[in-house]
Parts: sequence; structure tokens; C-alpha cells
Amino acid sequence: MPRSMRDLFCFSRQQGTENDSTLTTSNNVIRVRSVPGTAVTARLPTPRGVTRIPIRALSPAPSPGSASTSSTCPSTCSSSAAESIITATSVTSDGSSLTSGTLAKLGTIPRQYNGTPYFPILQLDGTLRPPLIASPLISFGGYGSFGGRFVPESIMGFLYELTSIFESAVLDPAFWAEYASFQIRNTPLQIARKLTDLVGGANIWLKREDLVEYGSHKTRNIIGQLLLARRMGRAEIVTDCASAKHGNFTAAMCTRLNLRCVIIMGADDAQAQQEDVLEMKMLGAKVLTARTPSGMGTLRAAITEALRYSVCNHETAYYLMGGPVGPNPLPTLTRTFQALLGEEVAAQMHTAVGCQPDALVTAVGSGAGAVGLFRPFLHEPSIRLVGVESAEAAALTEGSVGVLQGARTLMLQNHDGQILDSHSISPDMNLSTVGPEVAHWKESGRVEISTATDADALDGFKTLQRHEGILAGLDSSHAVKRVMDLARELGPGKNLVLLVTGCDTIGMRGTDV
Repeated sequence: MPRSMRDLFCFSRQQGTENDSTLTTSNNVIRVRSVPGTAVTARLPTPRGVTRIPIRALSPAPSPGSASTSSTCPSTCSSSAAESIITATSVTSDGSSLTSGTLAKLGTIPRQYNGTPYFPILQLDGTLRPPLIASPLISFGGYGSFGGRFVPESIMGFLYELTSIFESAVLDPAFWAEYASFQIRNTPLQIARKLTDLVGGANIWLKREDLVEYGSHKTRNIIGQLLLARRMGRAEIVTDCASAKHGNFTAAMCTRLNLRCVIIMGADDAQAQQEDVLEMKMLGAKVLTARTPSGMGTLRAAITEALRYSVCNHETAYYLMGGPVGPNPLPTLTRTFQALLGEEVAAQMHTAVGCQPDALVTAVGSGAGAVGLFRPFLHEPSIRLVGVESAEAAALTEGSVGVLQGARTLMLQNHDGQILDSHSISPDMNLSTVGPEVAHWKESGRVEISTATDADALDGFKTLQRHEGILAGLDSSHAVKRVMDLARELGPGKNLVLLVTGCDTIGMRGTDV
């Protein structure tokens, strides 16, 4: 394993190994061989048009004292043993390349968070590689007092089987080779120049998940779990859905993998996104709707009905949980695949400015964006991790501990333990609970949580549209105001990253664009 990637994510040499093999079974895996003094490029097939993907080539490690470059971000980049040097190369679909003219010293991230080291899957050369056998990546703990497995006995067999298949798959190079054949594109990380100038503070970077197919920021998790389902021999996929972009991507992937697809939506969410529901059906999915006993047709109703469906069909159906919620091991599966998002950001920030960001910000509903963006950065306490909830669906801010949908977590409930209804203009954030790992991060103080109203979200949508020409999702629009305030607080010379999700097809009339 390359020394530079160990330094980037702080591998433990005592627990590591020097001879893990690279993938050799996929035409979509990039392999880069470094040559002294030579910029290295590689070709990657792209589905259409021009797609620029950063390829990172290792240069020979310099001898002690020979490195002449210095970090541009001393606040988060250590000047310790990480003396390896990288050069960034971008490749377009026609084979032309763009090579950066600067070399940046790699910073380091402390190797442990709460005693748990982090081992990345995304390698410096762009390949996906199994974690070390000793890696705690597949540990099903790490949630503090949250998590657990509170489910009917009839589904326990499925969860045990899923745990075993998952542990085997993530250590299998063939699994990641197949994964790479579907997840072939890294989303851009670009600086929001006009927004940065408007604020007059830290550089604001946008992780453009809105540019992926259907605009879903959950594609990494969806692909990984569908491949697990096929390994288990399950022919039917059932998933919960709030924002239809996730359902559309799931339906499209099921068609490509010859899997039956059942998508369960809250009745109100389905009514508000009728055109997208029709598209799911055209892609071959069966769409069911649900309501809570109180009459709410939102994501909570969809998750509850999807769990019920999976219990009744546990011998044939695979439940693809849309977020990091539910009984163990479902949150761990989501975290593992979604964390590739944060690993991309880490590598792209080194390519762009030579160090890690000073802060990362994302909207928080169930927590899929948070576990993806934050997980690789938990080890560095100087990097601020900021989540923004919807003011009327703020389980982290106003919730209390309870058990819901198979796990112990924070939720909105009354004194009798009855679940309270939530509200948000964003379907993905209209949820009365949150993933157990995010609840643990909040309880431990590792993440900062604030709230935003529907009006704040609409203002955030307009801000990105008018200043950056981006039609963002209503979930990530909740975080725009917090990003601007944080940029002013950090000041010039710092860097922060905002996760931008795909545009929703509901509520757009209220934005006056």
C-alpha cells in the first residue's frame, strides 16, 4: 500500500501490511505507475461528454530534508513525517490531460478516533482496494450507547446472514472491482468564487453531488448494497424513499442488475413528486405508498412500511435502507460505502490546496450525507464537522433517547414515548429520528449541530442559484446560511466544504426562480 495514502489517513504501521495486492479484475480500475520526474496520466472510460477525474500519481519519496515545498494551510496540515509528494493530473474523455503546476506536502490526520484507526478504501492512484484484514472498518460498534438490533426474531436470520456476507465482501478484491465498474466517476470539488467573495471570509468549496446520475448523493451506498444483495441471492430489493432522486437511481440500478425493485414512499411525498414516481415505474419499479397512524405520509412512514415488508418477505427480499438508520448492521453498511464520499474530498483537497479543510458542512436528515462526508475526518479534532437540521425535524437538537425502527437513537417523542410528527420542506429531512452513529457524534461533542427553517432553506437555494448557477437540493440548501456564517467566522485563508445534493422537483414555485 502506498506510503502517501497511509500518511494521508494516518495508517498504523504496526497494524498495517506492506504487500496488499491491487485489483486486477476490472477494466475500470485505474493503475498508475510512477516514473521519476514524469507526470503520469491514465484513461478512464466515461459515459458521455467530458468528465474530468483527478488521478493522483505517486512520486518517489524524497530523502529527509529534501522537500522544499511547504503547506499552505498550517492549521490542519502537519509538518511531521509525511514527506511524500503528489502531483495531480486530470483526464478528459478525449485523452487530453491537465497537470497541476504545484507540488504539495501531504498533511496527516491523527490515526485514531476514540481508539479506532481509519483505513481508506479509495487509494491515491484512484483504485478501490479492500481494507486491511485488521481494519476496524467492519466493526459494528462505535455508536456509544446508541445502535443495537431491536427487531422481530423472524428477521434475525437475515441480519446474521447479511453481516457475514458483508464482512466477506469488503475484504474481497473482486467485490470492489465490480463496484468500481458501476461507480466510475468522482464528483467535482469546486470553489464557489462568487459566494466566497460575497462573504469575504474562508474559501467555500462545493462537493458537487448534484452532478451524479439523478442527483442522488447516496449512489455509493445504493451500488454497494445492491451488489451485496446479489451475493446473497436475493432477487427483490425493497427500499424506502423520500426524495425521488434516490428512488430513481435505485430503480435504474436494479434494472441493470436484473433485480426486482419495490420502492416505498410516504403518500404525501409521492403525491408531491408524481412525475418522478412515474419515472420510477417506467424504470421497472413497483411503487407503494404509506402513512403513519397519525396520517403523515413522509419518510418515517416509508421506513416503517419497508421494515414491515422486509419482515414479511425476509426469505426473498433485501432491504436497502436509504440512510444510516435501522438495526445493526444496516447503519454500518451505509457508513462503509458512503465514507468513499469523504475520502474523495480528502484527496481532492490535497490536490487543490495541499491540505485538509478547516471545516465540513452538510444538512442532516437521517444522516447519510453526514456519515459519508464526516467519517474519514473524525480523527482530526481541529477539523470542524457541522451538521444542519430542519428546525421542525431536529432530532439531534430537540430529541431524546428511544428505540425506533430497530435501533436506539435520538428521536422526537412526547413524555409518553409516542413519536412526534416532523415537518420540513425537504423530503429527505422530514424525519423524526436520526442514524445512531450521528447521534453518538452529537452526544460526544464531535459534531456541531444547528437548525434552519424552511425560509432559510429557500434563501439558501436562491443564494446558490443566483451566485453560483447551481440548482441545489432543498436539503443542502438548509446549510447555506450556516456555511456563510462559518466562513466569516473562520476568516480568509481557511477552507470549508459544503455537500451539495441534487435538485428536488417539489416546492420550486416558492423559490421564484
